[in-house]
Amino acid sequence: MEKCILVPFDFSNEANYALDHAFQLARIPQYPIHMLFVVDKESKIADWQEELQKIADEYAKKYNYPKFIAVVKAGNLFKTIYNYGVESNAYVAVMGTHGLKTINRAMKVIKGFVKIPFILVQRPLNYGDYDKICVPIDGNKKSRAKFLWVKYLNHLFESKVYIVYPEEKDSMERENINRNILFATSIFADDGIDFEAKSLPKENYADNLYDYMAEIQPDIVLFMTDKYKEHITKLKRPRNIELYKKIPIMCVNPRTDIVKLGGFSY
Repeated sequence: MEKCILVPFDFSNEANYALDHAFQLARIPQYPIHMLFVVDKESKIADWQEELQKIADEYAKKYNYPKFIAVVKAGNLFKTIYNYGVESNAYVAVMGTHGLKTINRAMKVIKGFVKIPFILVQRPLNYGDYDKICVPIDGNKKSRAKFLWVKYLNHLFESKVYIVYPEEKDSMERENINRNILFATSIFADDGIDFEAKSLPKENYADNLYDYMAEIQPDIVLFMTDKYKEHITKLKRPRNIELYKKIPIMCVNPRTDIVKLGGFSY
């Protein structure tokens, strides 16, 4: 079955922004974009299908890309999104979110998708391409899954990568971080991916991280799913809370199959 980009849709401005981001991911490999709206009753499907199809047609015309597919399903929101993601062979999902108040809801959706990363967006697409990618890491080996998604994004956009990690006093943790950087070096070398690594003070790390991103202005930042909420909810500086809304976040679940295999095909 052909891979697709999944966009859980709710007719909000943020959902429209998600469609713009999804197109950037879909246009080069020519993947279809499945727009999924979930209703609570079967009797509502027909009316909402008509409304969703109008938006799909608008975006198909906007981008001259006839692969926007409108899908309306009835059922539990979280289960339906998951089941359809599996059924449609979704490769990645793009979802609009509404700020800090919706983190728990977003996480409930994302954690079900072990093999599908979610890109969360709150603002319109700025530049079109993900030319700069920020990748915060620690010493956990599972975080290496992010490097392999970096390879995929670089395949589409020829990106510059910024690896960031906390300054650790513990020698074992420092060694684990160095091993993860060496792993990144080995897999990036094959594709000629340009990257640099930088340490940041561990105290107030979330704000230090977003201060750094204010300097480099990345187009996307990759977090492990279990670290996303921790980083965002610890932001204290108002400018960083605003910056968080502007930078798309790719949430990657730990994948032991990727870590063992060292990669996956495009």
